[in-house]
Amino acid sequence: DTKKAAAAEDEKEITPPPQEIVTGSISGIDIMDLEDAVKELWKKEIYAESGMGCTGPIVMVNEERLQAAIKVLAEAGYVAGEASC
Repeated sequence: DTKKAAAAEDEKEITPPPQEIVTGSISGIDIMDLEDAVKELWKKEIYAESGMGCTGPIVMVNEERLQAAIKVLAEAGYVAGEASC
């Protein structure tokens, strides 16, 4: 399972990239996986924050990085393709 492999790798300390304005949101991520999804993006040098959106938990990223972030999370098994609200 890709998520479990990523979680095991997350046992190491992951440093977030430089903070950015986060106006883009990605929904559809299980609340239990939310922090792991944020760390997955940090590993790819995409700044992200977790939060609660209109329909539940969301990952917030810079609008310009939204499509790249969705792609990273889809490849890691956190979302199924297009999942922004």
